[in-house]
Amino acid sequence: MPSSYEGAEPICISGETGGSQQLTLLEAEVSLTGNEWQKHPIVTGPEAPCILGVDYLWRGYFKDPKGYWWAFGIAASEVEEIELLSSLPGLSEDPSVVGLLRVEEQQVPVATTTVHWQQYRTNRDSLVPIHKLIRQLEGQGVISRTRSPFNSPIWPVRKSNGEWRLTVDYRGLNEVTPPMSAAVPDMLELQYELESKAAKWYATIDIANAFFSIPLAAECRPQFAFTWRGVQYTWNRLPQGWKHGPTICHGLIQTALEKGEAPEHLQYIDDIIVWGSSAEEVSEKGKKIIQILLQVGLTLLCFMAKGPAQEIQFLGVRWHDGQRQIPMDIINKIAAMSPPTNKKETQAFLGVVGF
Repeated sequence: MPSSYEGAEPICISGETGGSQQLTLLEAEVSLTGNEWQKHPIVTGPEAPCILGVDYLWRGYFKDPKGYWWAFGIAASEVEEIELLSSLPGLSEDPSVVGLLRVEEQQVPVATTTVHWQQYRTNRDSLVPIHKLIRQLEGQGVISRTRSPFNSPIWPVRKSNGEWRLTVDYRGLNEVTPPMSAAVPDMLELQYELESKAAKWYATIDIANAFFSIPLAAECRPQFAFTWRGVQYTWNRLPQGWKHGPTICHGLIQTALEKGEAPEHLQYIDDIIVWGSSAEEVSEKGKKIIQILLQVGLTLLCFMAKGPAQEIQFLGVRWHDGQRQIPMDIINKIAAMSPPTNKKETQAFLGVVGF
């Protein structure tokens, strides 16, 4: 957008005016609705065109005052008379809601020796959001207060939407945790398989707070302790940052889908994609999988169930007509960053690429 204020990061934009422009990139707070403000990169400069990019609109799922859902990035002709997955009953609008998978409390590997790491200094911007998250998770029974000889430091990670993820630095614990067979598929192999389908239509489902939906056996919990503002907590559900978390989460969701006789799909931990030759086919597949996930106690968010659409993003890759490409906004962000040299810069990079 045109502005006399220039950002600190230079960027070259080609094609918008028939040539190239040397503009700057800054992070601004933007909103489609006047509510739910989010941080998003904006290209600006005195000669910048006044354009709201598809990279931002693609995120723009919101409900208008009449109760209709708007989904930017999906052409109207593509979804005419097709029921979007986001409109299905049982999906939540609250991103903080946590489900509870209907399985036995999980017996997970326990550390062979006690690990006690003190909390180190964290990003100042994360303090208030992390405190709020801890209060929410305690109220939902995901974490509880404890006294344990174990302790690991909190390591907050900023997500791509500007919000913060409560993760714990379990490097010390991971070193003394017995191994277990990994069951998470290789991301590149998944991309090759999806490419081989030569699909025309897609839909994706991202399970909300999947790790926090998996109950842990009481005797396995003390090893996951962490301290916040002088109070020690531990996880009653599967934590993020522990090395076996992805394997356990992927396996339990895979089992639930198999027992429910889910239609053909690809799964990577808590991300699922279906495909087909028509919107109707994809819609039916997506509905079936959503029904299975809801029946086993998992929570799905309406804005994290996307499609049917002829172009969609899955695991950081944009898919269209059976072909994949890296989204341009991710390429620009990575190109504008210097290689990380410390923990803070590494956190920023992980947030940019969506981890």
